[in-house]
Amino acid sequence: MPSQIGVRINIPYLQGAYLALNAIPDAYFLGDGPSCVFAKAEQIHGRHDLFSTLLSCDNGHRVQHTGVNVFNIAGDCEGIIAESLRRLAALPGCGAIFMGAMPMCSIAGTDYERVLREALAGSRTPAFVMPRRSAISGDWLDGYAGVLEALARGMDLSGAKRRAGQVALVGYLMDRNEGEHWGNLAELQRLLAALGLKAGSIWLSGRPYEELRRVRHAEAVVSLPHGRAAGRLLAKRLGVRLVEAELPFGLEASRRFVEGLGRELGREARAREVVAAELAAAAPRLQWSVPHAFLHRRFVFAGDPHYAPGFVEQIEGLGGSIVGLILMGQPVHLTAAQRQALESRPHTVFEPLPHMVEWLCDAVSHEGLDLLVGNGFAFRDIKPGLKWMEFGFPSECTHFLREEPFLGFQGALAFFSRVANETVKGLVLRPPEAPEDGAEDGAPPFPAPGGGAGTRRRTSPARRKPRRPGP
Repeated sequence: MPSQIGVRINIPYLQGAYLALNAIPDAYFLGDGPSCVFAKAEQIHGRHDLFSTLLSCDNGHRVQHTGVNVFNIAGDCEGIIAESLRRLAALPGCGAIFMGAMPMCSIAGTDYERVLREALAGSRTPAFVMPRRSAISGDWLDGYAGVLEALARGMDLSGAKRRAGQVALVGYLMDRNEGEHWGNLAELQRLLAALGLKAGSIWLSGRPYEELRRVRHAEAVVSLPHGRAAGRLLAKRLGVRLVEAELPFGLEASRRFVEGLGRELGREARAREVVAAELAAAAPRLQWSVPHAFLHRRFVFAGDPHYAPGFVEQIEGLGGSIVGLILMGQPVHLTAAQRQALESRPHTVFEPLPHMVEWLCDAVSHEGLDLLVGNGFAFRDIKPGLKWMEFGFPSECTHFLREEPFLGFQGALAFFSRVANETVKGLVLRPPEAPEDGAEDGAPPFPAPGGGAGTRRRTSPARRKPRRPGP
């Protein structure tokens, strides 16, 4: 592999924090740093999320900055921070304030907890400081989890009283206020209701701060991968049972999700009945799509590593194969078992450099890639001509105006439907056969599935030799 430098393909810490703030409609953020703190919100508002309220045409933005920069950071900036905090707390629509900092300001050592406490003395507006450690070395998944952790650590839980059958769902990644997430929330609540449970509070769900405080009435905390630390903190503070559930992405993962909750919360018999009914309803709907769109087809996933295990399981379970995984997050976000399983697939890379993605796409396209499923960052660096389906943050070309989930049993069918349609469309619109002119310059840095560099151009469907399932 040639030695090249560049910025790894991952998403910054602050972007993840903004996704969380975007999902709490009355939360305001004060970032200690220059104007780029504000500009990062533009990458979400109106681009990824059509219904975002982070910014406002009347200048009432929910994201603010102190203006501290390299020229004045050495001075006394605490007065600027305190005044900004008081101004935000006085806004009539402010339900909570979050304080964070750019790495440049984080390492300056400002005691944000003390400044916040002194500036808002006597104010009834709750305020939180985001974990400083992750702002320096963390990525977007740390940023999202950091907001939840700050909430779990500092939220006023007075008046806590358990209510039978009520649980708190902590760690749902609501990256925008659009239909796929409203659909996911409805599906998760439907599955809980089928078990005789009620989601008293979902972190996060597009609901304001006071509704998040309903967590204090839960008799159990169910945590998802995007908020493990917050789930543990809340369960400890409330003195209730903690259930660390799997992300229900796919039919099998949804089955394990329901069965796990049933086992942990004393509803095993009901869970078995729910799973049997859901699978019986879903299986017949896959009869057409499996042989046409999944069997022997080849896929690449690019995006949030938490969704990669479920994606791999879904595709391989329907007879397809995974020929590449571009994971935009640090490996530490996954368990050791998950990392080992993903890295056993060909062309698996965490936080790749752009040239690595380009060569990876060259390698898999020579082998006959059928569909790349991934977020918008991946498409900016891939080779033109690959068939793709946008999924995850950021998604600037694909939006949902009505409920279309991708989690749970109903979400699995909806996701299969999208993938199947795009795969078959790619077969119909496949470009004409290219001449086989021999090897191209620059072999890809990863071995092609089955060995060799994989340098032959792809052939048309009529001339391509039959492939066996698997890499």
